[in-house]
Amino acid sequence: MIKCVIADDSALVRQVLKDILGKSSKIEVMHAAKNGEEAVKAIKENKPDIAIFDVEMPVMNGLQALKTVMKECPLPVLMFSSLTSEGASVTIKALEYGAVDFFLKPTSGSEGIKEIAQQIVKKVETIALKSRLQRLKGSPTEASVPKKSSLKNVPTKNIDLIAVGSSTGGVQATNRIFSQLPADIPPIVWVQHMPATFTEKFAERLNGICAMTVKEATHGEVIQRGVCYLAPGGIHFQLKKKGTQLIVDLNGKDKVNGFCPSCDVLFSSVGAVDCSKVLGIILTGMGNDGAQGLLGLRQKGAYVLGQNEDSCVVYGMPKAAQEAGAVDQELDVGEISEAIKKVCKL
Repeated sequence: MIKCVIADDSALVRQVLKDILGKSSKIEVMHAAKNGEEAVKAIKENKPDIAIFDVEMPVMNGLQALKTVMKECPLPVLMFSSLTSEGASVTIKALEYGAVDFFLKPTSGSEGIKEIAQQIVKKVETIALKSRLQRLKGSPTEASVPKKSSLKNVPTKNIDLIAVGSSTGGVQATNRIFSQLPADIPPIVWVQHMPATFTEKFAERLNGICAMTVKEATHGEVIQRGVCYLAPGGIHFQLKKKGTQLIVDLNGKDKVNGFCPSCDVLFSSVGAVDCSKVLGIILTGMGNDGAQGLLGLRQKGAYVLGQNEDSCVVYGMPKAAQEAGAVDQELDVGEISEAIKKVCKL
């Protein structure tokens, strides 16, 4: 049984969450706290598998509670966030401080939460079970830490474009990977499953810690070396070829594989260029978005890296790509930046 602590200052929201999670035969809500301080105390006493924190709470807010928990009694934490510029900034900070993912708090309150009930239950089950398996394995020993020798099979190529897809856990993974890349990098086009407003704030945050330029992609701009283009939330990101140039095409809002933007939509558009000069990368995330698009790229000559199971928050998208035959090599997240530099001869 997955043991869960929830924290929200609304008694109605707490009850709705308890009812939603209680319908799963795999989840038990051990405590429903009305503020962050009460949640931290409950976590220390009950040692749950996972927690859900609202961002805005009295006494101790969700971000303060998260920082305390990560320092004193770490466990997977999901955040409830509002769809505002301020909410986006706080949520990005929460993900950097250790939260594994977030939900948008619906403007319709408890009724809106009921509409995303299935999504909440699935994420709690998937993330908590993965965390439990990792704890059972214990802390990594020296023998189990990935060795640089695992990079020996990574080739060097003439790379003109890097295409990346990520979802749950992708904020943490890309922070770690992109911050280690040089300024003179082939252009990166990237889909991270994230709502509008959040992608802009995330790109701004990454731009401040990366040597390359990181920006939210804008319609019609020309792809340039040394720049990472993040797909805006809520619209599909594709590349169009105009002469020798690649142009950003933002168009379409229908979900593909349950997402907009979709990794498959981006990867499929990349297939229109010389794929022998493309590096594809699939990172942690729930579902199978990106698998078919990457398979098409690999079949046309692209080299594809996948994040391995042990270092994923959710081994969903990389697993689907691996099982589809779309991945040349899986690596620990800590090795991917070195692999990128090796493939690109940087």
